[in-house]
Amino acid sequence: MLNALTIDLEDWYQGLTSTSRQRERWSNFESRVVANTEKVLNLLAQAEVKATFFVLGYVADQFPELIRRVADSGHEIALHSYYHQQVQRLTPDQFRQDVASSRATVQKACGRPIKGYRAPMFSINGSCLWALEILCEMGFEYDSSVFPVQNMYYGYPSAPRYPYRPFDSSSLVEFPLATVQCLGINWPVGGGFYFRTFPYPLLQAGIRRLNHQKIPAVLYFHPWELDLEQRYWQVTPRERITHYHGRASLAGKLQRLLKDFEFTTLSGLANNLA
Repeated sequence: MLNALTIDLEDWYQGLTSTSRQRERWSNFESRVVANTEKVLNLLAQAEVKATFFVLGYVADQFPELIRRVADSGHEIALHSYYHQQVQRLTPDQFRQDVASSRATVQKACGRPIKGYRAPMFSINGSCLWALEILCEMGFEYDSSVFPVQNMYYGYPSAPRYPYRPFDSSSLVEFPLATVQCLGINWPVGGGFYFRTFPYPLLQAGIRRLNHQKIPAVLYFHPWELDLEQRYWQVTPRERITHYHGRASLAGKLQRLLKDFEFTTLSGLANNLA
């Protein structure tokens, strides 16, 4: 059973909740995205696995050579917006403009067409399904923005937990993040904080359960989650847990996952669905 490993390629201050909206401060923060992405590329090369990188337009503008290196390493490049703005905070016109400008930037950096999209903070939910319609109109082949869970920042718990086509009139495929259903509740096993927090046997069992149900597991993490040296002392108590807890365990868990399961890119999964 093929699964998909995806990386949200952004810098630490773009992923940190308290600084992601403070774009006027971004230039004052130390950028660590190049070195952290190199760690990801080395890990994937050792496992001989190709992944999908959802690239922030801002990062592509700052470090086009990094995006080209990722693409030249055989990985798929997809889109993660320009400024990491949540979709429900945008109007449809603003969203369309953001997608168009960031796609142009990322395509220029990698030299390849962009087929897929992921909203920052998984922010496409039942309140802004118009975003999927716009992605269809703009020719995207797949989206992976839906996380069928519910927490204080994101979630669309009533969405399907398996790959599906949101519109009968379009071939666009939605790839939800991996969840396991138990006691009528969807439990996340897709990655990020959950990768760092849950013990490996629990993650392993969740992915095996999905694969037994013929559902591919779509997993994700960020390059900054492998960074054991970066510290920002103005984080909130919640951020100290959600953004820093468990980083030391992530590389080992990823190495085990890449040995225990088969992975491809999201385009690879989409081709299997065709």
